[in-house]
Amino acid sequence: MAPIDQLRKNRLEKLEKIKSLGINPYPSKFDRQQSCSQATKMEGRKVKVAGRIKAIRGHGGSVFADLVDESGKIQLFFSKEIVGEEKFNFLKLLDIGDFIGVVGEIFKTQAGEITTKVKDFQILAKSLLPLPEKWHGLVDVETRLRKRYVDLIMNPEVRQMFVKKSKFWQAVRNYLSKEGFLEVETPILEETTGGADANPFVTHHKALDTDFYLRISLELPLKRLIVGGFEKIFEIGRVFRNEGIDAEHLQDYTMMEFYWAYADYNDLMNFLPNFYCYLVKETTGGLKTTHEGKEINWSLKWPRLDYNELFYQTTGLNPVEADVQDLYQKANELKLNPQENLGKGRLIDLIYKKTVRPNIIQPSFVINLPVEVSPLAKRRLDNPALTERLLILAGGTELGNGYSELSDPIDQKQRFEQQQKLREAGDEEAQMYDKDFVEALEYGMPPTAGFGMSERLFSFLMDKPIRECVFFPLMRRE
Repeated sequence: MAPIDQLRKNRLEKLEKIKSLGINPYPSKFDRQQSCSQATKMEGRKVKVAGRIKAIRGHGGSVFADLVDESGKIQLFFSKEIVGEEKFNFLKLLDIGDFIGVVGEIFKTQAGEITTKVKDFQILAKSLLPLPEKWHGLVDVETRLRKRYVDLIMNPEVRQMFVKKSKFWQAVRNYLSKEGFLEVETPILEETTGGADANPFVTHHKALDTDFYLRISLELPLKRLIVGGFEKIFEIGRVFRNEGIDAEHLQDYTMMEFYWAYADYNDLMNFLPNFYCYLVKETTGGLKTTHEGKEINWSLKWPRLDYNELFYQTTGLNPVEADVQDLYQKANELKLNPQENLGKGRLIDLIYKKTVRPNIIQPSFVINLPVEVSPLAKRRLDNPALTERLLILAGGTELGNGYSELSDPIDQKQRFEQQQKLREAGDEEAQMYDKDFVEALEYGMPPTAGFGMSERLFSFLMDKPIRECVFFPLMRRE
């Protein structure tokens, strides 16, 4: 029998002994009155605490144990003289990992450690599997992610990271609400999906006997709301993209987008640095973070860098003037292995991501992107080949995307038609023709600025791969 199986067998035997004593090992409630952290500040007073046993140390007629809850740890002291022989013997049926509730008094040991002198206790949940430190540890990343609940038990710093993540999204809500934005919700299932270049997931609705897409973006429904009369709105919601897994990409993740009527991308560039600095400070406590060994200073003035100039300086090609053949040749020179039937925009984006983006370390705006890579952004009046679009970059990573929204329904229809041709030629990530959205624009949409970011920003601030910053990332089957 494997060691883990033998340990589980031993615990099952203890479970049966507990039941034979007429004790319920899984009661419905315990009237906890203090957290472990609160109890450590109550020397000389009675407490009623509960949590998981993380260590047990026997010393003849006394036993010490460590009790942990979400707030922290406190030491327990069990004495046969205080709890009585029957209860003291019951300690033999407890294991590391069990939940117990304790009534006692706080005192300080000779070693100076705050401790609960236990007067009474009861079992709250019998654990049947040992914690990892009792067998092979929990160091393998794949195991940690598959058994995240165990990871959270063993690694308090992981729990604290998710506390920071909650603060991150709360900071997003607080800031935007303070600035007059209204939070809204839109559907996850869509007949036509759009707003990004990505391959969607498909599901079937039985009652309607219709296939739907899981949304890849929040954009098009939110802009319909701007058409409908809302002027400052945002949504935080899940999006789904059927694409590869790497340090920056997941298939199922949280995104935020806001839309701001009567504003343009210049207004966004005035608004966003303060917004990001607020998020960074609320999440990390300061305005300097580290990413892959490089210090990122969010408080510096964010330069505005021209996409086309950066592209030319790095590759020798002007992305607007280069044709598809030139771009294929450059992509092959760079050993990027471009797929067949890619359009000009996809080739530009592929080269940019591999050559230009990695070199931008401090927070910066990259602006004036070609129309081929911006099918939903408004053209610049002085140069219709470019768009009023911005990207936020830091640490060689894209951390935000915004633009003056395209509100011309005729131009939007033509761009959708170009995207549809790319889909028909084999580009599965090209955007779909959304007829209803074009019709919505025909009713009229005011000048609008839109912006989106995802939980990639949080993982960047934590300096961790994005899948380590979600509770239960999708994994291959074992």
